Amino acid sequence: MPAQALKRAGVPISGAPEGDLPIEMPLRGLGPYFSKHHLEPVLLKHATGHDHLVEEFDRIPEIYETIVHPFSRPLFDEALREVASLVPDGEVVGIDLSRGMVEAAHASARAHGLDNCAFVQSDVGDLPREFSGKFDLVYNCLAHHHYPDPEAATAEILRCLRPGGVYCVVDPGPAWFNAISAPLARWADPGWIGFRTPDAFRQLFEATGFARTSWTPLLPGFGLAVGQKPRRGRASRGIARG
Repeated sequence: MPAQALKRAGVPISGAPEGDLPIEMPLRGLGPYFSKHHLEPVLLKHATGHDHLVEEFDRIPEIYETIVHPFSRPLFDEALREVASLVPDGEVVGIDLSRGMVEAAHASARAHGLDNCAFVQSDVGDLPREFSGKFDLVYNCLAHHHYPDPEAATAEILRCLRPGGVYCVVDPGPAWFNAISAPLARWADPGWIGFRTPDAFRQLFEATGFARTSWTPLLPGFGLAVGQKPRRGRASRGIARG
């Protein structure tokens, strides 16, 4: 990707971070937990009010990665360079409302010999109670614009983080890019709801109760919104990504 190559060469292409970056990340977690208790995908036993938003994803779970890979891989690479330094080693818990995507992710992980991960079908606005205070980091890449209730989702994620934990969202942000891409997303992206600007992400996080919020540009049009939970009390383990 030309923009990624320019960035690697030291050419400023996306701007500087805005806001308050995370500080004093949580101490080392307690290691794998959910991946030891949930060896198979955890699937919902009831319908939700948002199932219609993931019907298209349920039809294409096996080929989804092939479809989005050429576009998403450079962005994933840039995001992981920013996120990887924030948390210690641990486990990964994958969350998706689409049953098909959860089952496909579980099968892929096992095929690659990965056993320190668990996969759970859940609405992001109503996460499992057992997740409360259990994660150092929640990582969300190109999914936030599908959320019908961002306030509820953000509040649930805050609940699931341990004190000092961070919520990282990779999504479009600059107003100029959102204006250009929204018409295409409305037509081509299953379940698309709407994009947010960097300021709107920070306002959402602050209104929900995050102590520190920031926006770091990654590539033209895309960035990393981060909220850090206030440091108080003590809690547990792991890395969540959804």
